[in-house]
Amino acid sequence: MKKIITIIVLLVAVTLSAQSEKKTLQVGDKAPSIKGIDQHGNKLDSDIILKNNKILLVFYRGNWCPHCKKHLTSLQEHLNEFKEKGVQVIVVTPETVEKTKETADKFKNEFSIVHDVDNKIMTDYKVAYEVNKQTVPKYYKIVQEKLNEYNVENNNVLPVPATYLIDNNGKIIYAQYDENYKNRSDFSEILNSL
Repeated sequence: MKKIITIIVLLVAVTLSAQSEKKTLQVGDKAPSIKGIDQHGNKLDSDIILKNNKILLVFYRGNWCPHCKKHLTSLQEHLNEFKEKGVQVIVVTPETVEKTKETADKFKNEFSIVHDVDNKIMTDYKVAYEVNKQTVPKYYKIVQEKLNEYNVENNNVLPVPATYLIDNNGKIIYAQYDENYKNRSDFSEILNSL
C-alpha cells in the first residue's frame, strides 16, 4: 500500500510540476484573441486580421524604457519586410492612449500600438506582472514613478517584453519570452523563419 501511495504522490508532483513549467504560451499553442484600438483610432480584431495576414505581436513596457525604444526602432526598420511577407504588426502596452500616440510620433512608428485596456491582452498572453518591491527590487522607485506618469491611474502592471508570431490558423509559430527585460526578439531571425 505504501508503494501505491508513493507512486500516486510522485505522479501528482510530476503533473503539477509540468503544469507550472508551462506558465507562458509556447509555439503550437492557440493564440488568444486580440481586440483593441490603435493610436490612430483603428479597431483591431485578430480574428479578422488572421483571415488574410499573420500577426507579429510585440509587448513593450513604455517609451520611457531605453530597451523598448531600441526594440521598437528595430521593428520599424523591418516593418516593410514584415508587410511584404503578409504579417501585420501589433504592439501592445499598458501606456495610456495619449502616450501611445506620443510614442508613435516620437519614433515615427507606422505599426499599430494598442493601449491594453484593463491589461486584458497582457493577461491573456500570460506576460503581465505587477510592479512591486519583490518583482522590481533594484529599480522599483524609478519604475513606479514612470508607471504613475505613463500608465492609467492605479495601474502598476507591466508586460514581460515578449514577442509572438501567429499564423493564419491562430497558432503561435514563434515565441520569445524572457523575464530579463534586456533580452528581446530578433526581427531578422523572425523574418528568416517566414
